[in-house]
Amino acid sequence: MKKLLGILVLGLFLITPSWADDIRDFQIEGMSIGDSLLDHFSKKEIEKGKIKTYPKSKEFSTFRFWEPTFDFEMYDSISVSFKTNDKNYQIFGLSGAVFYDLDEKNIEDCYKKKDEIVKELSAIFETAEIRNYKGSHPGDKSGKSKTVTTYFEFKSGASSKVGCVDYSNEKEKDGFSDHMQISVYSKEFSDFLRDEAY
Repeated sequence: MKKLLGILVLGLFLITPSWADDIRDFQIEGMSIGDSLLDHFSKKEIEKGKIKTYPKSKEFSTFRFWEPTFDFEMYDSISVSFKTNDKNYQIFGLSGAVFYDLDEKNIEDCYKKKDEIVKELSAIFETAEIRNYKGSHPGDKSGKSKTVTTYFEFKSGASSKVGCVDYSNEKEKDGFSDHMQISVYSKEFSDFLRDEAY
């Protein structure tokens, strides 16, 4: 599962508590909220990404970049969200995912590692409101896929989350993979996901 999670917290959030409410200081694979995606990928590479739009609003789009097409240091895939018509691809949301069933890791390993990361981030995000969710994954109407996620809500309105997704056998047959996802979202994108996207 790469060298990921031994150095994850250091590599993901190189911050001190005094900066902990500025989401722009957090990095995933060297990218931060507010950057242009063009600072990290060529236009040709961006066009190789798989684009996702949202069912109730086209204001934002998300590109997903997968290994092995892209060689990431710590993640198996990266998702980058930007305003759909922005030719500079300014980043409003970032997520990194590590797949657990690709190298036959048990989902229990994901839960254990998630708890370790949340403990460390809780010490950094001293002023963040923390919420936990454990239940059915909203993307599976059967209710058989499960997610365990911790959300960090900042005073600025920005947010971060660390979660594990355990897909049902049916979803896995459709190509979905159990994974850990770590995300950082600007206030504007957080508001969009909550109020407009779905």
